[in-house]
Amino acid sequence: MEELNTDKKEHTEVTLRPHGPLVIRGDFEVMDEDGKTLTKQPQMSFCRCRLSQKWPFCDGSHKAAH
Repeated sequence: MEELNTDKKEHTEVTLRPHGPLVIRGDFEVMDEDGKTLTKQPQMSFCRCRLSQKWPFCDGSHKAAH
């Protein structure tokens, strides 16, 4: 596993939304199990309910369940 660079000054914020996704904002990359970058965006929402058709990314499907 790659070592994290703790010298970075960028701020990353992780928020758990009630009955919703895990939202990450900041400087980060999403990689697959082989280390290939899937996406690099300033904000990404990850599904926690497993209802998303785009899992592991949130598509808002949790709204219909609540």
